[in-house]
Amino acid sequence: MTRRAQLAEEPGVEPREMPDAGMFAAADQITVAVHDFALVLVNDAEVDEALELVAEAQKRAGV
Repeated sequence: MTRRAQLAEEPGVEPREMPDAGMFAAADQITVAVHDFALVLVNDAEVDEALELVAEAQKRAGV
């Protein structure tokens, strides 16, 4: 999601890597990434695509 948000905000610029701050910071990193992604969604189709990505990630994570 971070990559998609960065590409939407700055097309043509290589996305920055999200640092690994350890497992206890993962929830914060995910929250920030999703928040940033949500801010750049401009229409219902993009929202639907984002929801599909979340559902796919949940399946892969087993939640």
